[in-house]
Amino acid sequence: MIIQFLQQINNFNEQCMDIILKFVQFLHVPVFLQEAVAESINLIPFLFIIFLFIEIFENYFSEKIEKLSLSSRLWGPFVGSVIASIPQCGFSVIATMLYVKRFITLGTLIAIYISTSDEAIPILLVHPESFSVIAPVIATKIGIGIIAGYLVDFVFKTDLEQAPEKIEVCECGCCHNEIHSQVTNLFIHPLKHCFNVFLFILIVNCCLDFAFSFANDIMNNIFKVHSFLQIILASFVGLIPNCATSVLIVMLYLKHVIAFGALIAGLTSNAGLGLLVLFQNNENKKECLKITGILLIVAFIVGVVLEILL
Repeated sequence: MIIQFLQQINNFNEQCMDIILKFVQFLHVPVFLQEAVAESINLIPFLFIIFLFIEIFENYFSEKIEKLSLSSRLWGPFVGSVIASIPQCGFSVIATMLYVKRFITLGTLIAIYISTSDEAIPILLVHPESFSVIAPVIATKIGIGIIAGYLVDFVFKTDLEQAPEKIEVCECGCCHNEIHSQVTNLFIHPLKHCFNVFLFILIVNCCLDFAFSFANDIMNNIFKVHSFLQIILASFVGLIPNCATSVLIVMLYLKHVIAFGALIAGLTSNAGLGLLVLFQNNENKKECLKITGILLIVAFIVGVVLEILL
């Protein structure tokens, strides 16, 4: 039943991507950039919705922020891990923006990053021989996400946004202009945010896809090493903020190039486009590096444990 549900989601995602790809091809975008452009465009609805939500929330429901903060501390890692396991790359982006605004805890963000499936589950779904692996992958990532999320919240206390007395003006750093609490600006502001983030993601996606088009054979050869070195390599490769990363890791596993431990390690550190958006929007770059380090450490530990046990 779970696999059928995931297949339905995958089919819907594929239909959306097919429509966007046809539009991209109509625009005569170079072949090696078509998927990167389509993936970036596919994120626009998610980006706009979350920026719209944040804008409305800050302007009209600021008194609810403290309740959301409390819920994030209590249930964030658990709920975040479960929801993020649904194969859709937009969740990590949404979680990132909520964390930047300090609406959710660091542990919740880490849980979502770890549990995010990106393109891994859809790739496994199109290979019937790998159906037996889907449930263990999802369950393992959710479990790791929940445990790591609560541990991170226990060690690192997040100063969450408190409800202000009144929000009248929002100084937008990325747009460099003042946005007043008016209905028209509730759409203009999110659109500007959405465009800025989309443009950044598009540029990076195009660069990474261009690089991946020349590096597939090289990556295959690099991964043909000792199992523990595979785990280290997979953990670092998983950090690359591109849908092609999770595809590469899963395909290497399906080709029996890497073991299950390396597969989980790579998918654990892979947060989709979340890290990319985090580094762009979070002014505290040391914190961004700390989050990256946490993902790496968790990925490596989990990979080694699975390699020993299996």
